[in-house]
Amino acid sequence: MLKQIEIFAIAMMFVLITAIILIIYTMQRGQEFKAHQSTIQKATVHGAAYAVKLQLANKHRHVRLFLDEYEKLVTHLILFPTDTKTASDIKERLQQRFTDFFTFTVTNQKGVPLLLDFDSLVGDACMVDLQQYFKSISRKEVALNKVFVHPQPYHYHYDIMAPLYSSRAGAHIFFASFDLRDIIDIIRTHEIPGQTLMLVKRSDPTLIEAAKQGARDKLTFREVRLSKEEQQAIRVYENIPDTDWRLVNIPDADFERHYLRGLWIEAAIIIFIVTLALLLLIFILARYNTERKES
Repeated sequence: MLKQIEIFAIAMMFVLITAIILIIYTMQRGQEFKAHQSTIQKATVHGAAYAVKLQLANKHRHVRLFLDEYEKLVTHLILFPTDTKTASDIKERLQQRFTDFFTFTVTNQKGVPLLLDFDSLVGDACMVDLQQYFKSISRKEVALNKVFVHPQPYHYHYDIMAPLYSSRAGAHIFFASFDLRDIIDIIRTHEIPGQTLMLVKRSDPTLIEAAKQGARDKLTFREVRLSKEEQQAIRVYENIPDTDWRLVNIPDADFERHYLRGLWIEAAIIIFIVTLALLLLIFILARYNTERKES
């Protein structure tokens, strides 16, 4: 017949073995969670980056198709830049073709916008971008303009440019601006709980270009630059071709910490239940032995 102390020792040994197994299992689950999160982050970033790349490629293609379709109208505007009726007609057609259209302009043979006062919406950043792109098409290079956010007051946007070669007018640029609603929709639909997707500027990686809440001017609830903690937390990112954009994934430390804490709480509850059950069993056995001896 086992003594009470021996029964207690066996029970505690069982609890210890159970605890060791649960600790090992919980640590393994934690590692699997982190590995799974890493895989999800890579897939999310790649999928969102590809969607942005495809969106911009389609935008470039459709702008070129628009230019091919209305080449005579645009060439007429180049030759007669004060023709506001033609400019309005082109703008109306662009608005019908592109729901995210903002404004447009065309350049002269020196790459200077002819419609600079058209809605007064072509800013300094657009001008610099135009000049750089004009140098490329002047050398007959096949190039896409490098897309980035232009901080026009009250309307942050990006530009898509297409060359226009005409025997009558020479080399010119057709230039259209678009807001970021489609890009933001991509970020919003690809972001999942526990992760934050952001577009940052590749040439200035701390500067946020867009997030699911909107372009940089809409991020009034936070700083427009990544904090040191956010920079250090970035594990996965992908550069968007033909842009100055980098898509980054910032994992939510609280989300991971909460999940891992939940695993350890779950293990602790199981150990507590096993210990309580064994102590109850020991108590019942002890009482049974006492009653047996008394009888």
